[in-house]
Amino acid sequence: MKKLLIITSLFLCMASLQAQKSPLLKKAYQFLIQPENVDTTSIYQPSRACFSLGVFTTAQKAGFDVNLLFNADMGVGKPVPGLSQFSLSENLCDKLGFEIAYGNASLSYSFELGSKSAFKKNAFEFNIQGREWGVGVEYFKITNPFITSLTLGEEGDEYYYHGEMVSEEGAYLRSIYIDGYYVFNNKRFAYPAAYKIGMVQRHTASSWLVTARYMQGELVNNPHESGSTYAMMDGYSTLQASVGGGYSANFVLWHKDPKGPRDQGLRNITLNLTAMPVITFANYLKTVYHIYELNEESPTHVSKIWCYPMPNFIGNAAASITLGRFYFTAQFNYNWFYFRSDVALNTSQIDFPNYVDDLKIKGSFHDWMLKGLLVYRF
Repeated sequence: MKKLLIITSLFLCMASLQAQKSPLLKKAYQFLIQPENVDTTSIYQPSRACFSLGVFTTAQKAGFDVNLLFNADMGVGKPVPGLSQFSLSENLCDKLGFEIAYGNASLSYSFELGSKSAFKKNAFEFNIQGREWGVGVEYFKITNPFITSLTLGEEGDEYYYHGEMVSEEGAYLRSIYIDGYYVFNNKRFAYPAAYKIGMVQRHTASSWLVTARYMQGELVNNPHESGSTYAMMDGYSTLQASVGGGYSANFVLWHKDPKGPRDQGLRNITLNLTAMPVITFANYLKTVYHIYELNEESPTHVSKIWCYPMPNFIGNAAASITLGRFYFTAQFNYNWFYFRSDVALNTSQIDFPNYVDDLKIKGSFHDWMLKGLLVYRF
């Protein structure tokens, strides 16, 4: 613990020396170490930036679902509707983690407790969360069994068919998120108050805000395993850029000001509710299709298209309790990002069988998390 604080202090000292040579670095350094300009009747913050150390536990689940709709010529005199589904998700997981922060910046690491949610999982998260603006980066990769299914026709048809398979190896889900926000009423409203220890909302306040998100994700099947599954496609990747806005409110249920330099007597309970609908204006989709030939390497065909702009949603809720230099927050985060196209594949690139026509695709990335975080400020 002491070693970690010493190393971080040395890093900040080196950053301060470099900041003297660069106006941009100087502004960034001041943002990190100095309290922000706020209306002190509405917001309380420590007189100087502080180290904080936290421990947290989370329940989380994430996944990627894809539906490929098509018509098939099965020689029955009319097109037969078909549906190929491909999904991969982690099991509901419990994680224990640690967070170290200084000023507005925080870095966290977590590991799973008990049975694992996936065969393999890697995750990383970094946040700079200020009163006026903030940015966060999250990366995760999951290797887990995946579910594929194929349906032809409708129940009751003589040619109706449905098959489903769960594969035990070979697929992975990987994604990276970069989020940012800007708060308009940032003098009186502390958006981070219910999510981190650096600020305390003294009186109920709210604000409009704008947000932006970049997401890149992919769901990939093992080419050597795909031939025995019901997936018509062997891989999907998407790149999405979204902008939007929403409303956030802090409801202060109890507040008592501190009486000393080390926050003696500080008491606060705050509830936050945030809803941020967004428009995904850049929605790029790549699909991968393999042609399987016995004892030969499978040729790979790739289709790249732009999907329609889509409405999506980001939602957060949190409740925090501040007792002197101790801080506890319970948070719920929900993300749903959807993509769809009526021109799902560039058939000249894919070389798909000619008895399959009218391809359409829709799918979604989704994840939710319930988190409890206990922090001590030094």
